[in-house]
Amino acid sequence: MMLNLSRRRLPQTLTVSSVRTVICGSSINDRKLHQLAKSGRGGRSSYSGILATVFGGTGFTGRYVINRLGRVGTQIMVPYRCDEHDIRHIRLMGDLGQIMFRPFSLRDTDAVSELVKHSNVVINLIGQDWETRNYTYEDANVEGARAIARACRDHGVERLIHVSALNVDKNSKSHWLRSKAAGEEAVLEEFPDATIVRPSDIYGQEDRFFNYYAELRMLPFGVPLLDGGLKATKIPLYVADFAKAIAKMTVDDTTAGRIYELYGPHEYLLYDLVGTIFRYSARRFQTITLPQWMFNAFLSVMETVGYIPWLTRDKLIRQNLSDRVTPELPGLEDLGIEKTTIDKIATFVLRRHVGVSGADIDWDLVRKLNTQSRT
Repeated sequence: MMLNLSRRRLPQTLTVSSVRTVICGSSINDRKLHQLAKSGRGGRSSYSGILATVFGGTGFTGRYVINRLGRVGTQIMVPYRCDEHDIRHIRLMGDLGQIMFRPFSLRDTDAVSELVKHSNVVINLIGQDWETRNYTYEDANVEGARAIARACRDHGVERLIHVSALNVDKNSKSHWLRSKAAGEEAVLEEFPDATIVRPSDIYGQEDRFFNYYAELRMLPFGVPLLDGGLKATKIPLYVADFAKAIAKMTVDDTTAGRIYELYGPHEYLLYDLVGTIFRYSARRFQTITLPQWMFNAFLSVMETVGYIPWLTRDKLIRQNLSDRVTPELPGLEDLGIEKTTIDKIATFVLRRHVGVSGADIDWDLVRKLNTQSRT
């Protein structure tokens, strides 16, 4: 008996994408996730029954959130704007086929709609730290958030988790904090049952918080601080605690329509916090007090020439703004999450900043010194 086997003809111009299309039937960006019923024992290779779209998943906090979701069998769609080679590490955070990627533009409402229409949970982690030629604070933090919330409403998404920031205020001196406050209002107008999350400054291995101050060790005259760092207080939050909270919210329906403030267990003067960073980095700590006009003059230049500005005039305002919490709003304790102390995790977060002179430091002694300095 003769078998009639049809052949698929290769395109005349061979490219990686065209070969992938012939072999797999579609390019990687055309693959779609479809929500699967909950099955398995709840581990990485199970299906949790949740299909989550994570906007901002390629950033610092996003990788921790995706990792936490992936380990319990969540299907995840990750929109991205960067090169696809820059997100390869995220593939390993879930089982085979559980994490998919799709290029998108926040201004493309059709693309945003397509990304959320199959999901039952959407998480918005987008938070523009500085303005660029392409996106202003309003574009990313207000109109972008509104577009995501509207798409979720139109497609009947069950849960929307929107990450804002502690200290949001429509009358703040910080343009970024004003845009975050406006973003909250925009989200709630479109999706009233959204969960709003207000984290304090988040630290971790890839952050722009602890690492920023640790890198200032290279300055010969000390760490420049406004008012010597003696007027602002901070309650930093460990990134893993933040990720645990977001993951818990995806399965806890009682969090819908509520505002959560997430912050760490201890409050520090900015001066003491930077000193703690330097001690755990085994570096000599000294500061230099600069007036605000000098900071502003320097930063006005750096904002125009720096590709990724580690500090801007707006961020300077936020750095020197004390964290204010609202006692009646729920937090980590209400989610059953124990707060991680800096003393417990700083050796892991800051180890790469320890120089040769600190390679044999007694870390137990460093923890003891930091505990004494706080009390």
